[in-house]
Amino acid sequence: MKFHDKMERKIGRFAIPHLPIIMTGCFVAGYIFYFFMPKVYQNLVLNPYEVVYNNQYWRLISWIFTMPFELSDTFSYLLAPIAIFFYLYVGRSLEATWGKFMFNLYTFGEIILTDIAVCVTCHIQGYNASFLSYIDAASGTLPTTRYMLLSMFLAMAVIFSEQEVRYAFVIPMKMKWLALVDLVFMLYEFIRYDSVYRRVIIITCVVTFLIFFFINRGKNGRSFRQIRRSRQFRKAYEEGLKNREREAEVRAGKENQSFEEPPYGKNAVRSGAKIIAMRPAGKHPIHRCAVCGRTEQDDPDLEFRYCSKCAGNHEYCSDHLYTHVHVESDDE
Repeated sequence: MKFHDKMERKIGRFAIPHLPIIMTGCFVAGYIFYFFMPKVYQNLVLNPYEVVYNNQYWRLISWIFTMPFELSDTFSYLLAPIAIFFYLYVGRSLEATWGKFMFNLYTFGEIILTDIAVCVTCHIQGYNASFLSYIDAASGTLPTTRYMLLSMFLAMAVIFSEQEVRYAFVIPMKMKWLALVDLVFMLYEFIRYDSVYRRVIIITCVVTFLIFFFINRGKNGRSFRQIRRSRQFRKAYEEGLKNREREAEVRAGKENQSFEEPPYGKNAVRSGAKIIAMRPAGKHPIHRCAVCGRTEQDDPDLEFRYCSKCAGNHEYCSDHLYTHVHVESDDE
């Protein structure tokens, strides 16, 4: 059993439920503090100088109450609520895929790694470098929470890379392309800003994503093997539809012609207008998948089951038992 699985068994009951909703509430509270209590807001931001040299340790956790997106113009005022709602959707999707314990571990793990990284950097750089970067934190231009949300979005994009979303509710884009845009954006900010702490936070967020993606690669929504099997199923299904159409055309033209079972398998060959199913030599197969046409003679390790939701007796192999289109009537 893996280490994180043992941790989940021992302390999983202490995981905070609905953490994405709670985190979203913290971000909204950050905007309230920024507009109505600016002095309080300045005491919440992550300021490594104040933490290391003035012992203001509450900043190590209070920075989650800061706003992730800056409000500088009318467009940003409209975009910020949409972005926060979208990341609420991302957080809930990750929680549903990984489980609440692993999502808690991801969130608090990123907070702890970020705190350690900036404090160690501040200690190494010394007083002068810390004071130069003090301006970033004091003015609220160190968007720690934004990079944390970008890290969560990278995890979401890897798990559901083919899922399509509408950027700004208009432009359809797949998650993997949006993740690429975010990576380019983070690289741009890494090069543009001459702040050692901003760069350290960006690196920490990417490293956190890589660590948790590695330990959760077996819990992702779709693995590379599942994606490949899905593509094979779509190909076999489309081939089966074409074969059924050809069979119907031949039956309409030649009523007295007898046909064998529709050749959906890889052993099927076509000879002119007639369709012939080439069965392996030897005993007649007992099981045959209604989608791909494979039998136990094609692969002795295949398992076959009947689908209780399909009308009639339709048997499917283990690859297509949960992915086939249910038959609603025996005439299909």
